[in-house]
Amino acid sequence: MERYTKVTALYFSPTHTTKKVVEKIAASLAEMLGIECDSIDITTPESRKKQTIFNSNNIVIFGSPVYIGRLPNLISPYFKTFAGNGATAVAVVVYGNRAYDDALAEARDILLSDGFKCVAAAAFIGEHSFSRILGGGRPDDADLEIAARYAGRIYEKLSDGKAGEVFAVPGNPEALRTFYHATDKNGSSVDIRKVKPQTDKSLCNNCGFCASICPMGSINPADCSDITGICIKCCACVKRCPNNAKYFDDPDYLGHKSLLEEKFASMRKNPELYV
Repeated sequence: MERYTKVTALYFSPTHTTKKVVEKIAASLAEMLGIECDSIDITTPESRKKQTIFNSNNIVIFGSPVYIGRLPNLISPYFKTFAGNGATAVAVVVYGNRAYDDALAEARDILLSDGFKCVAAAAFIGEHSFSRILGGGRPDDADLEIAARYAGRIYEKLSDGKAGEVFAVPGNPEALRTFYHATDKNGSSVDIRKVKPQTDKSLCNNCGFCASICPMGSINPADCSDITGICIKCCACVKRCPNNAKYFDDPDYLGHKSLLEEKFASMRKNPELYV
């Protein structure tokens, strides 16, 4: 086995579902290897102002949520700036119980193009950003136990000297991105790209927390009801507001959310692991 010195959990995770999975894999693998483990959170604009650089003695567990079957299109250009320099990497995506489509293949290929040796990949389930019941409460204890066992499989691959072996994952990262056309329960196309969250001013104390966690920096910290930029519907402000003051009221958004819950909330999808 190569001599590794550190395992890093590297993640974009507005509602912390991806963070939980990636940190569990990283901590479990570091414990098996008996080396240091740390985390790099690249969720906020401030955290993405500098390049993230690794070396050949590092192992990086990289994770991102899935938006519309791909990596977040306004954030993925930053993912392409990582400097792998021969570091070993694992690609992880977390999706809201519908499908991960081309996202995992996209994550793997970005890591390879960044100069990493990508030795494994996995798709886990997390609570959908739109919903409390679609993948509700996930990743849960069962998911995190799978993540810990998955770290064991990665450890075995590294120990066996098979880290350079090619592995396949589903998806076509070369597929062209298309604008998202959500639908309502009647099958009619609705456009929710410009929908923004509302603020209940009777609950909001203008603490600025939502502004500090917005991955696009789109909330005015001086007036948290003022959405000044693009909203990617990550729902960090909705789900993490300490006063539950943020919400969506757009009928098309709510109709699409209801459709997703009706179609996908009743099933429990399982993580898919590739090594």
